[in-house]
Amino acid sequence: MRRGLMLRDESELPKAVLAQRIETARSAMRRDGLDGIILYTNLVQPSAVTYLTGFTPYWSDGLLLVTRTGAPVFATALSKRVAGWISSTNPLSEIINSPKPGGAIGARLAADGCKRVAVLELDRLPGGLYDEIIDAAPGLELTDGSALFASLRQKIDGAERGMIARADAIALSALAQVDPDIAKDAGAAAGLVEKEARLQGAEEAYIAVAADLAADARMIRMSAPRPLADLFALRASIAYKGSWVRRTRTFAKNPMRRAAVVRADTWFEHLASSISPGQSLEAQIARCVEELPGARVMSWMAESPIGSYPLQSIAASGRADHSNFGEGGFLVLSLQLKLDAMPWLGAAPVFVGS
Repeated sequence: MRRGLMLRDESELPKAVLAQRIETARSAMRRDGLDGIILYTNLVQPSAVTYLTGFTPYWSDGLLLVTRTGAPVFATALSKRVAGWISSTNPLSEIINSPKPGGAIGARLAADGCKRVAVLELDRLPGGLYDEIIDAAPGLELTDGSALFASLRQKIDGAERGMIARADAIALSALAQVDPDIAKDAGAAAGLVEKEARLQGAEEAYIAVAADLAADARMIRMSAPRPLADLFALRASIAYKGSWVRRTRTFAKNPMRRAAVVRADTWFEHLASSISPGQSLEAQIARCVEELPGARVMSWMAESPIGSYPLQSIAASGRADHSNFGEGGFLVLSLQLKLDAMPWLGAAPVFVGS
């Protein structure tokens, strides 16, 4: 199954969409007086390179260079044995296989006469790669490109929206496998959710459990046996073709608590589908919770794919609220409520302004 998932599907992510994303990046570079942008990728930081190329690395790290003209350059320490597969899943880039990918990128920058180049999350770039780039391109000015890249992610395109929707459908289907009347063990419930997600085509699936929500709301990844209490929650973080979502559901065995959970679930789906652009997220949550009698917001967090990590926190309770989102943006909203003295957890994707 994994092999099939790593193949490109032109109908899901057309080359024209990738070309438009790259051109948008170039427009931002020209605006900021940059000759190029470098994006680092590895197993846990794949999202920026995946967004611009469609390629996700599974075994090694690499660097993507986008300059003002010409094909993007993807340099990786992976051997040439997989160069064909990389090219098939990264159709617009020139592929360079090198034991020193930073040196290869630096040499290309020097050859092209680039003087000022942005690096996404410059402070997180491994020191060895930084040294390789600078050694091969002396005099090159490297600056942080995180704000530039985040600006590209303020509005998602139709292709990305389609893959997010597919990832969300997988998450919902997987969590629906848990029957609170039958489920007894946290590890077994997590395994059931992951199995269904994989069978439905999830590229990655990370399942976490709060086995006794009334005692501890922390979500923990577990496979060892642990009894499920009357009130528990599961979170599924799912990737499909590089697009990630999180879904959290609260489950109750007691019928009265179950009715309260259904009330909260219905309210939360309304909230997630009604987030408006250009307004404080915290204020919108506060207004909406007034429609759920007996509820109090304990905490919330919004995450979005604005950098190299799949989902990064961009706003949360307890912070200064700068969480105004534009029309067409995407985020995952996670929320903890106290509902008639009962804890409840939920998380869902949000398409802003839809």
